[in-house]
Amino acid sequence: MTATPTSTPPGTPRDPSPKALRPALTTPLMRLAWHGRNMWHWVARPLTMGVRGIILDDSDPGGGAASVLLIRHSYVGGWHFPGGGVGKGETLVEAMRREVREEVGLTVESGPQPFGVYARFRHGASDHVAVFVARGWSGTPRADGVEILEARFFPLDRLPEDTSPATRRRIAEFQGREPLAERW
Repeated sequence: MTATPTSTPPGTPRDPSPKALRPALTTPLMRLAWHGRNMWHWVARPLTMGVRGIILDDSDPGGGAASVLLIRHSYVGGWHFPGGGVGKGETLVEAMRREVREEVGLTVESGPQPFGVYARFRHGASDHVAVFVARGWSGTPRADGVEILEARFFPLDRLPEDTSPATRRRIAEFQGREPLAERW
């Protein structure tokens, strides 16, 4: 018996390169890992510490509103601030700088300012998240295409429609439109 070659409909581009296959393969694996982490939190109930960065770009020559860096993950919907977990032996600022560098390739420079600390109790986790504001940074944001699908600056007054509710709340707090909350 001979194998019949699969065909693609006429006009459909076909790119068999490993780079083209990466999002199709990794997104389900990233989502599975995310759900596995959530299940582990239900069982182990660890206390964890996380960080997020409100990375601002005030360089608009027209004097318009500042822009904020947001990312879109492969494993959870919506736009979020860059950030992640704090490692053993790492300060909060070191963790925030590392996460921003790993997720989007920017180097956070000159003293990020603490903004708030929030409790987050979703998916069985007992997380506390420290948020920092960074205006001094260098580099060009880039997404790795595996964990981070997109990384872009948005004007604070024109966020994408699917910005996560928690990210919207932090921005409203940052702009002074809402009081600082205790919970994420």
